[in-house]
Amino acid sequence: MMKVKEAFEKILESFEKAGVDSPAFEVSVMMEDLLDLPKMPERTAPEAVLDPEQEEKLFAAAEKRISGYPLQYIIGSWEFFGRKFFVGEGVLIPRPETELLCETVLKYFSRSMPPKIVDLCSGSGCIAITLAKEINGAEVTAVELYNGAFEYLEKNNALHKNCVKTAKTDALKPFGTFDCVVSNPPYITGEEMAKLQKEVTFEPKTALFGGSDGLDFYRAIAKNWRSHITEGGLIAFEIGDTQGGAVLKILEENGYRSCGVLKDYEGRDRVVTGIR
Repeated sequence: MMKVKEAFEKILESFEKAGVDSPAFEVSVMMEDLLDLPKMPERTAPEAVLDPEQEEKLFAAAEKRISGYPLQYIIGSWEFFGRKFFVGEGVLIPRPETELLCETVLKYFSRSMPPKIVDLCSGSGCIAITLAKEINGAEVTAVELYNGAFEYLEKNNALHKNCVKTAKTDALKPFGTFDCVVSNPPYITGEEMAKLQKEVTFEPKTALFGGSDGLDFYRAIAKNWRSHITEGGLIAFEIGDTQGGAVLKILEENGYRSCGVLKDYEGRDRVVTGIR
């Protein structure tokens, strides 16, 4: 039987050879989550002995990761804004840059009455649930059309005490009236789809492809939802880092005011906002 330290070093070597990003971090996370070991087991429990079942499970997962399968899908969850969200095939993996979108909405409503918010193309529900948890009294609706993603939305909503309303419907068909429309829609172009990293190809294409120029959803949401946003209400999008100018123009052409582009912590255009 193999000790934790020995297993860690063996898988680390294979990850490094395969070009896995942050290999030491990924091995550590796999051991923690899949084997229910303490945090950073290679340091906190290096002499612990893996039983045959643990060893088989760990090395099978490692082989899957080397093939390009996403770490988040292997362990079945990922953290967003300090909270756990279940993920798997059929739903987009939460990414740290999306936290800026949530922070932007939180800042806008920090001194107002609790808003009504709709999150379009909600996927795992990480945006909707974060806003519901972070804005006291907010009424948040999460909209998702596709079965696989909607199952994860419902599962995550249950995990977080059913803090949002869910709607299995087309995000481009508006309903109700809201103080905020927020969305991280599909925005990858046709050209970019052909050049995706191996890990990203496992994620649902319906959550990635935004039309030939990547702007289809921005055009439709900006136009279709405008009359469903209260006067002075906010529309906020996550964007690809080359799309700031184009999405800004879409909002302005649809009559939104005080439009702007926000950069993420790496200095890249990441969020576009406008006021109804």
